[in-house]
Amino acid sequence: MKYVVAICLFIMLLSGCIRYETDRVRHGRVSITVKESDHQLRVDAKFKRSQTDQVARIIKEELDRNASDENMHATTFTIRDDDKLFVRLRKGRLKIRLDKDENDEVTYNRVKRLADQIKIVIASDQARR
Repeated sequence: MKYVVAICLFIMLLSGCIRYETDRVRHGRVSITVKESDHQLRVDAKFKRSQTDQVARIIKEELDRNASDENMHATTFTIRDDDKLFVRLRKGRLKIRLDKDENDEVTYNRVKRLADQIKIVIASDQARR
């Protein structure tokens, strides 16, 4: 019995050391999840296929105005010197990964702002229907 209590306490202690935040917006089949830990920012979104062009336009405006549409489907953006993030955009799906250790706070804030803009576009289009 002592071992069970000790294992439970160890698991509780270990899970308390892992810090992450999750922000999720979900409307029917449309969702966007922003997960943040000490080392990574993750954005995952599912939306209507017809909104893919809108999302691509927002990404191009916020991150790289010179990116072509072919490069938007799975690419690593280099923003200012050594700042990098991974973006994969497919019909109705988006995945963004940002390593906080390799990027500065300016890039982090740009990606957070990008996620907020995508939330607004996806949710507002869903609300109109």
